[in-house]
Amino acid sequence: MIVLTAVVAAIYSAAEVALQSASFVIIPGVVQFKVSDVLTMALGVLFGPAGAWGVGIGNVFGDLFTGYLGVGSIFGFLSSMAVACVGYTMWKYFETRWNFARETSIRSLRPVLTYLAIGIPAAVCSAVILAWGLDLLGIAPFKIISDTLVSNFIIGNWLGAILFFLVYDRFKPMSLTWDIIMPEASTAKPIAFHLGAILVVAGSFVGWILGAFILPAGSVTAVVSIPFVAMFAGFVLL
Repeated sequence: MIVLTAVVAAIYSAAEVALQSASFVIIPGVVQFKVSDVLTMALGVLFGPAGAWGVGIGNVFGDLFTGYLGVGSIFGFLSSMAVACVGYTMWKYFETRWNFARETSIRSLRPVLTYLAIGIPAAVCSAVILAWGLDLLGIAPFKIISDTLVSNFIIGNWLGAILFFLVYDRFKPMSLTWDIIMPEASTAKPIAFHLGAILVVAGSFVGWILGAFILPAGSVTAVVSIPFVAMFAGFVLL
């Protein structure tokens, strides 16, 4: 898993650099739609903790080589990890609960809909972390960038489903997925999955709605910090 973390980081950062020309800037020097975002959740679901750490580290190196490295990259690191973490923890729960192995193909309707559904809270969680961090640092206002980030990450996660379902049926028999590499950890029960999932999902959506649509700009950082903390408490329980 340690080696796999380095491999995922290398793949993600290389993709970010290689696909830079295909990405487009939304707010110069602050926000861009990165084509590499299609890999974030897919790598997390495939490789679990190694995928989460890998995309976080890969995002930092990608920022370094594309000229976006700065203090805000700390929150970019956490944001990328959040997408992968929400992805693999929730996918593992539903895969076990509904026994996707019995489906005639992993590309059957229920697994596909499950993946797409997970992509929504994963995107909102990631967007809130990054938007709150950039607002805290005074780089960009939460109200201006949060909606854009949510849309970008949802699109990235959904497009990444194509890649995921193309390789999942092949990776699983080759014992390359995280739940086969470290079966004891993947089958161990989380501390409190349902409470953790509620905290992550509720914290994400409450933080986004409050910060983007309800609160005045001056109070966003302070108030949204409450659902922000709730999200991280949820990650611990997952």
